Amino acid sequence: MASGEGASPLYAWFNTHGLIIAAGLIGFAFLESVARLFLSRPVLHRTVALNLGMWMVELLLRTGTGALRWGAFVALAAFAPVTWSLRAPTWLLLYVLVDLFYYTRHRLLHTTAVGWALHAPHHASVDLSLTSSLRLGWVQRTIDDFFYLPLVLLGFPPLAVFIVIELNHASQFWCHTEIIGRLPLLDALINTPSNHRVHHAQDRAWADSNYGSTLMLWDRLFRTYRAEPGPLPLGWSTPYAGCNPFIIQFRAMREWWSAKAPSSNAGK
Repeated sequence: MASGEGASPLYAWFNTHGLIIAAGLIGFAFLESVARLFLSRPVLHRTVALNLGMWMVELLLRTGTGALRWGAFVALAAFAPVTWSLRAPTWLLLYVLVDLFYYTRHRLLHTTAVGWALHAPHHASVDLSLTSSLRLGWVQRTIDDFFYLPLVLLGFPPLAVFIVIELNHASQFWCHTEIIGRLPLLDALINTPSNHRVHHAQDRAWADSNYGSTLMLWDRLFRTYRAEPGPLPLGWSTPYAGCNPFIIQFRAMREWWSAKAPSSNAGK
């Protein structure tokens, strides 16, 4: 942390409200579990435990690499030709840009072999519940933030960028559920459960769409938007990953590495 940054009001807000937001999201996940019990579609306890367990490992990894990410942002910010003052229009512009960067990053994770190897753990679940949003690739989450580095060169303060990244990610939490149906007025504009179920489809022809985090603007602009046609099987197109966190986290990476590695017979 840069000198004096830790005592800033913005940093204090980030620490306090980050914990409040996390607690609120877990609370909503509990309410969803209760609602699914009444709908006779309960979430399996082992699935919730698996998702929360993988999230805890992710938090440890991100905490351990936090100084590296923060240092890179602060170092690059020194080369920014301008610095934006943090007013309401600046925050709004930054959020829109973060959303666009998220769309670009997310699309690359789906359309490149190494990207999918890193991102596949998030798509392993065959049953979408709110805790599914916490099932993310451990390796991917240690490097995600570096994709947003150009924003500090545009003059946005590093801490503001980090805060907006986290808020942008949190906006997707409610999309990971099967108990909210289509919302016609919202589906066309923002990411919703209906839009995101398409993105989690087992068939990659459907899953390679609806990349946006908050806005569907980018998917419509770049023609990657797909409306939900009806119930779609969810999860990996390859066999079910089960509940082994290491298979979920590393099988796709192992398959990518095996395909990338030269054949043992090469050159003979």
